[in-house]
Amino acid sequence: MITPEELIIEMMPFPKELREFCKTNPSFSKALKIIYFDRFIALQAVGTSYSPNYPEDEVIGIYVYDYGLKNPKFKQDFIINKRGQKKEFVLYTGLSSVVDNKYVRHINEFLAKYGKGGYYKNAHWPKFEEFSGKLKERALSAIELANKRKKDGYIKINPQQAEEIFNKLKALRGEV
Repeated sequence: MITPEELIIEMMPFPKELREFCKTNPSFSKALKIIYFDRFIALQAVGTSYSPNYPEDEVIGIYVYDYGLKNPKFKQDFIINKRGQKKEFVLYTGLSSVVDNKYVRHINEFLAKYGKGGYYKNAHWPKFEEFSGKLKERALSAIELANKRKKDGYIKINPQQAEEIFNKLKALRGEV
């Protein structure tokens, strides 16, 4: 039976290998802000890039809206697809309490390593004005949903409901 948190990961536009990596590395998946729906709303979008400092590593940016703050803001954590091989991933996040130094590291390490020379400057806290197209639409939807959650709360789904949604998702992907 799939949990609601695992369902969120499955619904992200991640490569299949990254979704599988999350299943086998619980400290990694528990460090993803997207699973903490009582504070963060995933924009269901990722951005990929390559740092000139480590061009063999794919950088995957994950966008969330942190509505749990007094002044809500957008955030972006980064997953490194080591050597672009989709076998080993490292998450860089600002959540210090989840850092394990193997697959989960602090965002400051990312900025020092991949951002050396000014790359990814201010990327951990992107501004709404910097978004374009679909990402801006998703950001607006996240703000709207956050306002609704603050007013009305959110509906928690149970594992059976999560399993039903997951089965529909697999059918859409052609995995059934």
